[in-house]
Amino acid sequence: MTAVSTSPASGAGRGAAGRVAAVHAQTKPGLLVAVGFVVAAIVAAIARHDHGWWLPLHLFVVGALLSAISATTQMLAVTWSSSPAPPRAAAGAQRWSLAAGAIAMVAGHEADTTWLFVTGGVVVIAAMLGLVAILLRVRHQAVTPRYAPAIEGYSMAVVAGAAGMTCGLVIGSGHGGSRWFELRGAHLILNVFGLVGLVIAATLPYFTATQVRAKMAPHATSLRVRLVLAWLALATAAGALARFADHPTLTAIALGGYALGLCAIAALLPVYVAGRLKWAGARIVQLLAGVAWWIAMTIALAITVARDTNDRPVLQALVIGGFAQILVASLAYLGPVLRGGGHRMLTAGFALTRSWISLAAGNVAAVAALAEQRTVLAVAMVVWLVDIATRTILLVAGRRAPAAT
Repeated sequence: MTAVSTSPASGAGRGAAGRVAAVHAQTKPGLLVAVGFVVAAIVAAIARHDHGWWLPLHLFVVGALLSAISATTQMLAVTWSSSPAPPRAAAGAQRWSLAAGAIAMVAGHEADTTWLFVTGGVVVIAAMLGLVAILLRVRHQAVTPRYAPAIEGYSMAVVAGAAGMTCGLVIGSGHGGSRWFELRGAHLILNVFGLVGLVIAATLPYFTATQVRAKMAPHATSLRVRLVLAWLALATAAGALARFADHPTLTAIALGGYALGLCAIAALLPVYVAGRLKWAGARIVQLLAGVAWWIAMTIALAITVARDTNDRPVLQALVIGGFAQILVASLAYLGPVLRGGGHRMLTAGFALTRSWISLAAGNVAAVAALAEQRTVLAVAMVVWLVDIATRTILLVAGRRAPAAT
């Protein structure tokens, strides 16, 4: 496989020999696992079952997002830091224990088997703490230090996630008692905005430049990235504590502060010229649309909390329009890179994954979720699933892109 740099500042030519090929080989199965969970989540969202939105939400967030996070953070950290790849056994153990834990957790919940649910959740937490250990090793061996703020952001995210998942295990095992609602609110904020949100925020200033083959914005200094991530972490902690203490106004203020931090992250992204936007096409538009949905739905959630209204449509729109679109757009770039095969294969792969169908389906699905239009949501999700599955199969099969994408 051709070793393709995934960074505008990867320190090419320095660091451990063969590190890129080695970490790419470790990343492929992790992203395939993530794609599998995405498909399972979409199918679960379309199908009718006893536990409503819980199953597709957790298949996507715990299974797909955390698998993608585990795979890509290791790959990007190694590539950008010019560090040796993690030991294959360690990376494999982390990857498969996370997947097994996610499956056990959702299976235990759906079957009302508490011990299986709790065991799966504990395994997921342990796998994510294992990811931190791997990333800190990469940081310690780094030749290029500029990526260090992202690794620090990932570590903060996992700490928040460990606390949030612990709250979820307490709730799911039936031990929430009279504090069930408050624990659920803290669980949501710590996992959605802490674990998942901080990882994405820590990656965006670096990865969006990669998406359009540009340098990072000059003003995206390590200090500024660290300050914004610290602000987001503080807003997450404040929001979770306020939610647990049942203070809707303070929770709304904290979520508003988080949205402000996301705007600061957006300000650290590079300015794209027309030629680079044309090359990236639907991928970069979908990624930026995901960021816009994330900001908007964070503000909307703050409003629903302050008014004590139903937050489910907002959360669905946040997951679908925000996180799912960011994930799909990221995988659309990483897929051709990891497939390799030389310049022609890479060019064909990038052409194949520039999908305007995916962009349209993702945004229609998010609007339908927000408007609580289940039929439209189901149709849009089916279209999205078929498009993702078709392009994934064509990419893996190594065929050239169709004439119109």
